[in-house]
Amino acid sequence: MKESKITLFIFLAPTLFFVLVFIAYPIVYSAYLSLSEFNYASDPSPRFIGFKGYIDTILHDSMFHTALINQFKFAIPYFIITFLGSLILAILINELKHGASLFQVIFYLPMIIPLSLVGITFAWLLFPDVGIFNHILRRLGVENWNIDWYGDPKTALNSLVVARSWKMIGFTLIILLSGLQGLPKDIREAAKVDGANFFQEIWHIVLPNLKPYLYISGIWILINAMKTFELIAVVTQGGPGMATLTLYYYSWKLAFERLDMGRASQVAYITAGLIILLSWGLNRLFKTEIASRA
Repeated sequence: MKESKITLFIFLAPTLFFVLVFIAYPIVYSAYLSLSEFNYASDPSPRFIGFKGYIDTILHDSMFHTALINQFKFAIPYFIITFLGSLILAILINELKHGASLFQVIFYLPMIIPLSLVGITFAWLLFPDVGIFNHILRRLGVENWNIDWYGDPKTALNSLVVARSWKMIGFTLIILLSGLQGLPKDIREAAKVDGANFFQEIWHIVLPNLKPYLYISGIWILINAMKTFELIAVVTQGGPGMATLTLYYYSWKLAFERLDMGRASQVAYITAGLIILLSWGLNRLFKTEIASRA
């Protein structure tokens, strides 16, 4: 028994070392930094201030307020487009008699492209003068159509939503499609016998039985909606002005441009708190009802 425990420890030691050094320690240390004032270029060590930094950030940091508003302006349409889009596509593909595997591959392909490359590609597609999208609109008869989609504060954030949704929609589509393919066919056949049409089947039969998959997909989309960095860093750098400044990008700017690790950690933990709170809401929304015996 002792030898088996030693063998088990030897095999688990590398994983344990990785978790402690690269996950547990950074979490604990960044949590301490979030309760401190620390500019690592000028301060010899962090100065503990407790929750005073959080209060100051939440109440008095105007850039944080802008980043928070922009974050939800990005997250809400991104969540709606990606969630509903992947659900509708999964339902339609599941109804196909032939070619379902081909469509799965087509919609999943964007997942293998790095987000930075997606940003560069969409920046080229949406370029004001020679971008393909503006060119198509001009050829369709829209005269003088020359919008700078990423350079206009009114369109920049929504353009980023489209680019990220295009990349990420394939992953949740596969999750939902696996759930649809796992549903017993006799349930829907019984509904058809009872006179239910296609939409009634989806609403009353498919969606209630798909709740666990909807929850997993929702959590994945939510995390991606709140952790927005690569596209902004590559394409807009938070601009024009502060139109695309989001919480994650603001945390990065605080840490690596202002060198304020205390404030950067506070913004990062506030973002994490929002993700946990919204995840709890999704859990309540998609909570599977457990049947009880009479």
